[in-house]
Amino acid sequence: MSVHVRAVRDLVAEFADVFDEVGADAVERERERRHPFAEIEALRAAGFTRVTLPEEYGGRGAGAGELFELLAELARRDSNLAQLFRSHFSFVDRAVHAPPSARRDRHLRLVADGAIHGNATFEKGPARVGTFGTAVTRDAEGLRLDGTKFYSTGTLYADVVSVAAEHDGGVVGVLVRTDAPGVARIDDWDGFGQRLTGSGTTVFDGVRVTDADLTPRGGEPAGHGGAFVQLVLLAVAAGIGRAVVDDAVRFVRARTRTYSHASGATPREDPIVQETVGELSARSFTADAALTVAASALSRSSAAILRGADVEERAARVADADLAVTRAQQVILPAVLENATALFEVGGASALAADLALDRHWRNARTVASHNPLRYKARVVGDHLLNDTPVVSWWSNGEA
Repeated sequence: MSVHVRAVRDLVAEFADVFDEVGADAVERERERRHPFAEIEALRAAGFTRVTLPEEYGGRGAGAGELFELLAELARRDSNLAQLFRSHFSFVDRAVHAPPSARRDRHLRLVADGAIHGNATFEKGPARVGTFGTAVTRDAEGLRLDGTKFYSTGTLYADVVSVAAEHDGGVVGVLVRTDAPGVARIDDWDGFGQRLTGSGTTVFDGVRVTDADLTPRGGEPAGHGGAFVQLVLLAVAAGIGRAVVDDAVRFVRARTRTYSHASGATPREDPIVQETVGELSARSFTADAALTVAASALSRSSAAILRGADVEERAARVADADLAVTRAQQVILPAVLENATALFEVGGASALAADLALDRHWRNARTVASHNPLRYKARVVGDHLLNDTPVVSWWSNGEA
């Protein structure tokens, strides 16, 4: 066993108990729409929110391979919990890979002190692709932030949030405390899956900010931020794929009723059921393998940036990561979605019982898969191979 594989397994084993604890009531939480505030506090107390921080900031210095395996294992217990940390770990990743500065130190120390970071990037308004209706303007009292964001995943549970906004003809990230005057977090996410990720509306109404809170966006050297946030979603999906296998095995082992035309005395002895469970496991295995390959590409990008590789090498490693994650999407999402449907082939009508909530796997996987739709990404890979078109590093939306 390699040193890296051992490190990943050791870290996963270290968090296994708290993951089991926060996942114990996942089905009931979803059914009751009970937000996981207590579970998030348990993860924070266990050091999970600081796991990718450098050791000098009190973290574990976990790299991509470790983080994405941890997220997949957390999603195996509760996919909502894993997704809602997407922007948190992206915020840490950006800071870790940024050049030394007072701003970088401030961001890392926020997380070291326990802060959880949320997301306020996307909007549902009339702004064009790549632009925002949210803006920082100046009045007699100084700078103010105004705008409305949707898909604010994780912000309902966060202490701070970076807000994408227009300012002086460019785009900035504005670091804001979620309890600041003028910030309103509204729990109006009504998607049929991932119901507890806090992905609703966040309103900024005259929120006072300073120049120190602004981080210009654009013009930086090539970075793997786009690949990183997409890979978080793929880790969530892979975790759902593992949960499908877990639930299939649990359901079949406990089942005693069978059919007159079945091929075994009990479902667990039935070759057809055995074959179905084996196929579920194999598809989950392919998803896990694709996740590992993509995380390895991200690790190489990270290493190049951290050692100060020249512009050409850095851009090449980032491009490799973008391509690997885009390809992984074509493997992981179809495999998990197929598993979430094939799961019901292991049992009859009893598998539809509401208390089992086996339908949640398809609903949650379908919701995750609807981010950056699969068909667009397949075309991107084909265009790259046929025409040498670079894979886009960052994705946005808006009016045409």
